Amino acid sequence: MSEVGRRDEETKDAQPERLLTIPEAARVLAVPESWLRERVRLRRVAHRRLGKHVRFSASDLEAIVDGAAQHALTPRRMAHRWGQPG
Repeated sequence: MSEVGRRDEETKDAQPERLLTIPEAARVLAVPESWLRERVRLRRVAHRRLGKHVRFSASDLEAIVDGAAQHALTPRRMAHRWGQPG
C-alpha cells in the first residue's frame, strides 16, 4: 500500500478531538462554571471560539492547569531570631 493510501485510511478511522463546553470543562477542572466563564471573558485561559460558542480541547485544559501551578518557596534564613538578644 502506498504512503498516501495509508494516510487516507488512518484519517478515515481517526475520530476528531472532542471539544468540551464550559460546563463540561469546569467539571473536569473541578472549578465553578462562573470562575471559568470569567477567565474566558478576560482571556486569561486557553480556549477556542467557534462563532459565539466557547470550547476547550484537552491541550487547552492542560494549559490551564499548567498556568495555575504554584511553585513551593524555599525557606530563607531568618534575619532576626526571636528570643535572642540583639
